[in-house]
Amino acid sequence: MKRNREVGGRLPYSEPLLHTLLRLLIGGGVLLCGLLLAQRLPNPDLFGDYVAACAWWQRLPEHLWLAGLSRCDANVDYNAFGPGAHPPFSTVFFLPLGFLAWTDARLAWLIISGACLIGVWHYYRVPVSVCAATALFGVFGLYRGTMEPFLFALMMVALSQEEERPLFSAALIGLAAAIKVYPVLMLAALVIARRLNALIAGIVTGGLATAAGDLVLGIGKTGAWMGHMTPNALAWRINPDNLSLVRIAGDFVPQLSPLVVAVALFGAAVALLINAPHGQVRMHTLVPTTLLVTPLVWSHYIVHTGLLQLTRLEQVLLFAGSGLIFLGILGIFPFQSAAIAYGPVLAALVLIWHRAWRSGTELSVRKKLSGAAPSESSIPNC
Repeated sequence: MKRNREVGGRLPYSEPLLHTLLRLLIGGGVLLCGLLLAQRLPNPDLFGDYVAACAWWQRLPEHLWLAGLSRCDANVDYNAFGPGAHPPFSTVFFLPLGFLAWTDARLAWLIISGACLIGVWHYYRVPVSVCAATALFGVFGLYRGTMEPFLFALMMVALSQEEERPLFSAALIGLAAAIKVYPVLMLAALVIARRLNALIAGIVTGGLATAAGDLVLGIGKTGAWMGHMTPNALAWRINPDNLSLVRIAGDFVPQLSPLVVAVALFGAAVALLINAPHGQVRMHTLVPTTLLVTPLVWSHYIVHTGLLQLTRLEQVLLFAGSGLIFLGILGIFPFQSAAIAYGPVLAALVLIWHRAWRSGTELSVRKKLSGAAPSESSIPNC
């Protein structure tokens, strides 16, 4: 039995019911694991934005809310809380959660994030094997309360419309950059392709969203956040859980600014892509570059590899790496380090980047949505 789905007014392909059920089963497992882990693991990423949202509604300083919440959840290390980690617009995004108690807000965001991830997997018919290979990265994002599952959905919609509706696509990437900065690197593809109207759409959308953050939360919030960016990058750069090439470079040359290293690596990677054999650079082409050179790249960021077509080898490496990281989080695998747990993930990212250099259109999300349904066996091997 096959099911059809219209995309852009046409039927891209039919899908066996088994694929749909397997994808939904994987999604259900991701949501369940996220719920279970959220009950026992500390330091949710959501907490800083939640405290800022509560403080805004009550017009009280954030440190007073922090003191008031200090006994409400034993799984949170409140002493580790540091405001300003995310752009102000992300706090605006979370303002409705300020009406809820912390535990309810955390559960609500987990369910919303899970629905975004599972819904996009299903709607865009992401191959079952890709869902399975990246599922644990989705789990990491859910239990930590991060923005990545929502950004994954936003970026999937954007990249699926990159050719047909470039202004809309760029605007969505600009919005994503206002929530978490690193998607802005993908707009460089519009400069290279000389799609200036789309570039303007992305910059204006991101700028308006950033301005909205200042207007709602208070003038100067964006400036304060920007002042916090460099110290935050320096503080976390050497963390072994940081997958970025910037961290690896910092191990050898620690005196260099992580932002300077990131810009240099990004410039070098883009220069190579511009002179690549295929001669085309699109926003989806820059996804692996973005994940490699962003100064801070945590394991939940790697869910974005699910935006692309992956070879079997890349899927195996991502699945193995995420599994080792997962066992390390649970305390079962005692050797969680960049060399052992994160090595396979970095290897997968490098392989994906090499394919982007060799034949960038092969990564395109559009290939998933056009023509006949790609079978699992039709995905190329390395």
